[in-house]
Amino acid sequence: MLNESAKKRIEELTKKLEASKESISSSLSSSFGEILVLLIEKLQLSQDKKFVFLLAGRTGVGKSSTVNSLLGQQIATVGKYDATTMDVQEYEHEINGVKCSIIDTPGLCDDIPEKGNNEKYIELIQRQVKQIDLLWFVTRLDESRVTNDEKQGIQIISEAFTPTVWEHSVIIFTRANKADDYLEELAERTKRIRDEIAKHTGNEIANKIPSVAVDNKSQTTPDGKRWLEELYTQVFIKMTERGAIPFLMATASRINKSQSNQNGKDPNWIFYNKFESQNEADSESEFNVNDLIFTGLQKELIKKKIIEVIPALAVAGAGVGATIGGPIGAAIGGVIGAAVGSIFYFFS
Repeated sequence: MLNESAKKRIEELTKKLEASKESISSSLSSSFGEILVLLIEKLQLSQDKKFVFLLAGRTGVGKSSTVNSLLGQQIATVGKYDATTMDVQEYEHEINGVKCSIIDTPGLCDDIPEKGNNEKYIELIQRQVKQIDLLWFVTRLDESRVTNDEKQGIQIISEAFTPTVWEHSVIIFTRANKADDYLEELAERTKRIRDEIAKHTGNEIANKIPSVAVDNKSQTTPDGKRWLEELYTQVFIKMTERGAIPFLMATASRINKSQSNQNGKDPNWIFYNKFESQNEADSESEFNVNDLIFTGLQKELIKKKIIEVIPALAVAGAGVGATIGGPIGAAIGGVIGAAVGSIFYFFS
């Protein structure tokens, strides 16, 4: 429940909105206080929950590096394992007061001596993995085929969690700038991975799995497009409803930082993604993400997902955007305020 201080701030903000004919319509402002209360209560209920990523892919393809790039800090340890044993490793972390778990599966997609002992690994991951909000299947774009050990990994995942686990998954191709013919290889590799997954799920599930090509040493892929925003978008829209709001809250300050930068503030903010090990693909990265420049389509996809998990926001139109969301978030303050500001950014 909202405390009296929060209620008072909402009442004050609502009155200001009702008095403003330029920023928001009177019909919307009259119900905005109620919408805001519902939103804050939903965020409060989600604050103590966490989101969980399960990483699958061969050792050294860049799983940890890509997660760290997305979350803006080193969450998963890079290069800790060699492809010599099958294990399950969970990294627990807290981002802006929101808990998250990154579960890595070294050995799952590797050709190792224990290969063929599927039942043992299925039992291991079923025992240790209790929640999955998004499955990351990570592989290199410059590989020409789906390897036998990757096929084994896809089979084990499907048997351990049932084929429906792929309904909340993303295919991620690392080393995008190493591809000879980027667009052709992206399309072909996506088809081959989906075809392999379809053997266990059917085409309806497999063909809906999005793919994103990334390069942890560059802001862009060979076609000149920025990959971090696309990764963020696809990760968010494919997450379970349970994990989507905690993920949004954890990354809210990054979205709000981007808004400030796009308004000409703090232009020198740089995310450094440096790693020591040479075991992971492209183990050292340094690129400027002083703003997350979402395209109109990306913002619409994220907005649609937000409405799915917070239906009350369906009535919020384009008038409730960054110009309103930012001040509201700042007035509310804290993790909840940051989340409010970032959510309304996607409605601008």
